[in-house]
Amino acid sequence: MYTGSYEMPKCNACGKEVRPDELSEKFNCPKCNTEKIWRCEECKGKSKKYQCNICGYKGTSNNY
Repeated sequence: MYTGSYEMPKCNACGKEVRPDELSEKFNCPKCNTEKIWRCEECKGKSKKYQCNICGYKGTSNNY
């Protein structure tokens, strides 16, 4: 059994923690292909804009 700690990923659109039980999405930044973009279920459903923490690329789920 794992007893260590795990840091939950943060949504790149709203900043809240992405829980394992929600229908989130994860993909590489379409511009730099380095950063993992996480979007929580709520932001994914509303097509909220996200921003890459490395290159600054801004997009929505409709144009990645």
